[in-house]
Amino acid sequence: MNVIVNCEFRFYQTPDGKVWTPSSFEYDFWMRYAAVFEQVTVVARIKPVSTVSPDWLQANGKQVNFHALPHYIGLKALIIALPRLIKSLLAVIKLDGLLLFRVPSQTATIATYLLKKNQPYAVEVIGDPYDVFSTGVGGKLAAPWLKMFSKRTLQKQCQHALGASYVTECYLQQRYPPGINTITSFYSSIMLDESQIVDTPRKYQQVARKLVFVGSLEQMYKALDILLQAFSLLVKADDTYRLTIIGAGQHLAELKALAQHLTINANVDFVGEIKSNEVINHLRQADLFVLPSRTEGLPRAIIEAMAQGLPCVGTSVGGIPELIPDELCVPADDATALFSVLNKLCNNLDELTKQSMINLEKSKQYGNQFLSAKRQQFYQDLKIQYHANLNKARGSN
Repeated sequence: MNVIVNCEFRFYQTPDGKVWTPSSFEYDFWMRYAAVFEQVTVVARIKPVSTVSPDWLQANGKQVNFHALPHYIGLKALIIALPRLIKSLLAVIKLDGLLLFRVPSQTATIATYLLKKNQPYAVEVIGDPYDVFSTGVGGKLAAPWLKMFSKRTLQKQCQHALGASYVTECYLQQRYPPGINTITSFYSSIMLDESQIVDTPRKYQQVARKLVFVGSLEQMYKALDILLQAFSLLVKADDTYRLTIIGAGQHLAELKALAQHLTINANVDFVGEIKSNEVINHLRQADLFVLPSRTEGLPRAIIEAMAQGLPCVGTSVGGIPELIPDELCVPADDATALFSVLNKLCNNLDELTKQSMINLEKSKQYGNQFLSAKRQQFYQDLKIQYHANLNKARGSN
C-alpha cells in the first residue's frame, strides 16, 4: 500500500532524478512511513538544479519517491503558480494510496478543497497557523484574515480526517480537535537516537554564562530579537555572558545589526546553519538553552537540548509548557521577563542542577525507540481503517 505524504518543505532535484535537501527531511526521515507502508510518495515543491552543495543530503531512494509540485516562495509567487499547482494536486489526489497531510500547509489546504466527497485522508498536525499569523506574518491587512481562515481550515481538516496525530499532548488537540470517529495519537517529529541522550545529568559547580539558541532565522517566529534585548541586560550586569546563535535565514543580517546596536556583538557568536552533530557539540559546551518563540508546535530544539542535560528557558506558547515548567516559561515578546528568568536561573547552582536532572529524564520520552512504536501503531491503525473503508465502499457499489 502506498502512502502519499504532503510536505511543505522545499527540495531540489538534479538531472539524474535524485532529490536533495540542504537540511531537514532526508531519506532516513521518510523511512518512518516505509516501516508500515510499502511505498512512500512525498508531495512537495521541488526546484530543478544542475549541481548540489557537498553537504546536502539525498531525500529519495528505495521505497521513497517524490511527486514534484511547482516551486514557489511567497504569496505573490503562489498566486502566479496557482493554476499549475492545482493541476499538479489534482494528479496527486488521484494517486492510489492514503493521503497524509503534514499540516499546517498551503498546498495541503488547496488539496483538501480538491478532494472528492468522502475521500479519506489523514493529518499530522505539527504546528499552529493561528499563532503563526498572530505574529503579523502576511502583513497587517492580510494577517487577521489569514489567521482566522487557517484556523477554521485546520479545524475542518482534523474533524473530517480518517486519522489525526499531533506533536503535542494537549495544546493542539484543544484548538484543533479530531472528529468523533477519527483515529488519534500524539508524538513528536523529532529523530532522537538514544545514543544522543547523555547518561548523567549535569552538576553545576559554576554559574551559567554560556547560553545557546537554535532556530531558523527565515522568519521571526523564534523571536531572536527579543532574546538579544534580554541578553543585552544580562551583559550589562555581567559581561562574561556569551550567546551562541545557531541558525540562518533572511533576517540574519538584520539580527546581527541589532546585536551591534545593543553593543553586545562581542558577546554573541552567529555560527549559521550547521550539521546536526555540530549542533550537539555546541549544546554540550553550553550551560543553558533558551528559545523565546512567538509560536511553536513542540520544538525539537528544546528536546535535543534536554537530551544533553541542559536547563531550558522558553515562552508560554504552543507545546513549550508541556516540556518545561511554568516558572521557566515567560510571555512571548517580553524581553524584561525573559531577562529576569534567565538572570535568576543562571545564578542558581542548585536550580540549574535540578533542571538538568528533570530535563534529561523527560527527554527519554522522545527517544526513537519510544516514538517509533507510537508512530507505527498510528500508521498501522490508519492502514487497517483505510482498507476497511475501501472494502465498504466497494461493497456498496
